[in-house]
Amino acid sequence: MNLHRRRDRSHGLLRSQSCRVVAASILAVLLLPPWTPTPAHAQEPAAIDTARLVGEVVSAKTGKAIAGAVVSLQRSRLGTMTDSSGNFAISGAAAGQDTVEVWYAGYESSRLQLFLEPDQTTRVVLLLGPAAIQLADLHVEIQQNPLGIIAGFEQRSKQGIGHFFSREDIEKRNPRYPSDLLRQVPGLRVRRSPSGRSNVTLARRSEICSPVIFVDGLYQRDLEVDDILATDLGAVEVYTASSQIPGRFASMAPASCGAIIFWTRRGKRPG
Repeated sequence: MNLHRRRDRSHGLLRSQSCRVVAASILAVLLLPPWTPTPAHAQEPAAIDTARLVGEVVSAKTGKAIAGAVVSLQRSRLGTMTDSSGNFAISGAAAGQDTVEVWYAGYESSRLQLFLEPDQTTRVVLLLGPAAIQLADLHVEIQQNPLGIIAGFEQRSKQGIGHFFSREDIEKRNPRYPSDLLRQVPGLRVRRSPSGRSNVTLARRSEICSPVIFVDGLYQRDLEVDDILATDLGAVEVYTASSQIPGRFASMAPASCGAIIFWTRRGKRPG
């Protein structure tokens, strides 16, 4: 009789402990925060909205189109030059508030703040007025220094990485087109098309690629080598390998096998 009572008490104690364990487990589950599945796209970076800017540069005095004017967007750090009709186009610019700047030799540079709508084309007409020249009453001193201070160009040319043409080199060779000057650079291929424009490429073992182009420190997305007048050239840097491109220029342009950097005689200060 006593043995049966002890067994009943043991079974009761075990059932009581089991109930406590189950209750504690249920309580722990209830206290856990609800699980929310993570969306598959949560780790993807947000897409950057882009826009396109097109327009025309004309003289405020004569109303005529200005060919060869440099147009750039400050925020996007993109630029181009106007064609023979004074038209230009900049694609792939960051949408939003930006400032467009235009300048040309003999004219006052002009700036315009504008808002680029995402996935839209913004059209503008940019006016340039003639530069005002103030002369002294009694004494006029003219110092000709078309390239300004080009310490950066001179420093890079002394390092021996790349190919460099100074203003003296350009005047000595007297090229008709900028591409004529580049024919002397090993590794560059210059081929004249039926339209008269030249196609400049870099030859590699597995592919042929086009070098990126800069004018006065600005990356030019849609510019061709012969869009620049040879008479405007002040200095030229050519890098025939991606590892040769200086960091300040490589950071502004997409990855490429090389780069051609043109410095003009319009008063800018390369370097």
